[in-house]
Amino acid sequence: MKLVDNLYAYVWQGEDNNCNSYLFANVLEGGKHVLIDPGHVVTPAYRQPGWRRLVQEMENDGLDASAVGLVILTHSHGDHCEAAGIIRKEYGALVAASEAESRLYSRLGGVVDVFLEEGELLLGPDGQLKLDVFLSPGHSPGHITLYWPEREVLIVGDVIFFLSTGRVDLPGGSAAALKQSIDRLSKLDVEYLLCGHPHGHPGVIEGKETIEKNFAFIKANILF
Repeated sequence: MKLVDNLYAYVWQGEDNNCNSYLFANVLEGGKHVLIDPGHVVTPAYRQPGWRRLVQEMENDGLDASAVGLVILTHSHGDHCEAAGIIRKEYGALVAASEAESRLYSRLGGVVDVFLEEGELLLGPDGQLKLDVFLSPGHSPGHITLYWPEREVLIVGDVIFFLSTGRVDLPGGSAAALKQSIDRLSKLDVEYLLCGHPHGHPGVIEGKETIEKNFAFIKANILF
């Protein structure tokens, strides 16, 4: 689904656990794409073809999965990162994540080519796509979020959902760190909040007022 400009949102619609994926089309040299969180290859419980469904949805939008040149991982849980290995192996894409997340990813057999640090990330031959990388721990120790200031888009992975937050009971999780991360992100001007899962909502939250209310609810009812 085309969201704004060349940004596409792919909301997971299966019964099993898998993540939403987001794609910046034709932003890299040679018209290649940037894919954020490709999800599972096959989901663990019901064996649903997560990667194959994503490829088909991309094709429906006229986008070739083999043109993915960079995969960015918000974090290294399998439901967000598993398919990155296939994309790297079959299409020669680079994989990017924070250094802290790369250690977990390596234990899953993955390879990170680019370590992301907090700050501005310029993508494309002329740096035409400018993203701000934020270290946003809590759900996982090296979790990152991505902010596209030009269109006020915030891609949050499993930090925040619709009226909910990511869990903190997995290894490396921290409720205190998550609270700090959410408080920090809530200060940004956001028109599109793109979540990592469709928890009670597709996870594509639009409109500043709605997003501000979402942050306010979470601060008052979950992070107090």
